[in-house]
Amino acid sequence: MDMEKLKQWMEIAQNMQGGDFWKNIFEQDFAKQFINDQQHFKTPFSGNEEKSFREEKNNRSFPMIDILEGEQEVLVLIELPGVKKENIELGLNGNTLTIKGTALPIHNHLKVTYSERFYGEFQRQIKLPDTINPKDLNAKFWNGILFVSYQRILEKGEIITID
Repeated sequence: MDMEKLKQWMEIAQNMQGGDFWKNIFEQDFAKQFINDQQHFKTPFSGNEEKSFREEKNNRSFPMIDILEGEQEVLVLIELPGVKKENIELGLNGNTLTIKGTALPIHNHLKVTYSERFYGEFQRQIKLPDTINPKDLNAKFWNGILFVSYQRILEKGEIITID
């Protein structure tokens, strides 16, 4: 959105509606945030691609995950494209699964003109639906996806008689 055109439109609208109407609208917090966001947003080919995409990438969660729950099993899929198994560390504390590691670039000798991929150190904590023992976790790495699964312990409560 062209901010100059927006400002011109606001001036015309203010002259038509009278002084305080538009001033009050744009003094609201949501309007200030919208205008601030528009001033910092860059489209992919606006001349400042590297900075804007770096900022956008930092706002995304890496790695991306899916949590699949069944009655007897839970499966967590963790996407790690281009990451080597040796560069991944997996830990568990209570029901929090932690994955951390490093995604190394595969193009060290080339100049990057456009990139949407994540590179660098990462860490993400994932809340599991159950608290389990770390030895009950199974982890397999295949084709850039880390599969973490465990069998749910189906606890049957005891029936308490009422006197």
